[in-house]
Amino acid sequence: MKTMGKKKVQLIASLLFIFSLSLIVSACSNSKKDVSTVSSEDKKNLKVIQMDGTFAVNVDDPKETVGDADYVFIGRVYEDVDTVYKDPITIETSDGTKEVSTPYTNYKVTVLQNIKGDLVTDTSIPIQKAGGINEDGSSVVLYEDDTLPEEGKSYVFLAYAQEDGSLLVSGPNSNEYVEGIKQDVTSEKMEKGEASLNEEATDVVSEYENAYENEISTDRDRSESEFDKEQ
Repeated sequence: MKTMGKKKVQLIASLLFIFSLSLIVSACSNSKKDVSTVSSEDKKNLKVIQMDGTFAVNVDDPKETVGDADYVFIGRVYEDVDTVYKDPITIETSDGTKEVSTPYTNYKVTVLQNIKGDLVTDTSIPIQKAGGINEDGSSVVLYEDDTLPEEGKSYVFLAYAQEDGSLLVSGPNSNEYVEGIKQDVTSEKMEKGEASLNEEATDVVSEYENAYENEISTDRDRSESEFDKEQ
């Protein structure tokens, strides 16, 4: 999120996360571990630490979240690449000092349908998701009403173009699972209505298409993704 307003939101969210993490850190290991081998399935079984934030839009209203995002698209998760840790801070615990950071999960996704914006389709592109597994591997950090995408599954993603052209998916309800999209579905099949979506998937897609048609756009500076077809 590139504007000053968005940067302030991210800063507040990070500080609140650090505070909440400091309250329970005595119950966690002070050691870091290699979390690269932890699968999406294993992450689902870890306890969740809620990352709180203050947002400029109603995160429960798709018209507002779609209006705030730069890109909204249906994408299939091709790969859960890795987790990176940003904004490190040292805190005091009962066991001494501990450095904690905010996790971000890197994915490769294939865009199947653009709802807002015009990203390249049918080829994997990188996105970064705010949230992920902690460095000690004991828990997952997420916003309330948020989930980590899983490999092989499809979601409606709400993404923000960053100044460097990358895509950030961040905040509550920033990706919503679309059940029933088969692995052989392509953007062409989606466009032609040949994807054979079930009723639940159709409802989710329709909700965001309607939200885009009636979006409540926020007045802020915007960037363009390097994966935009116009680039």
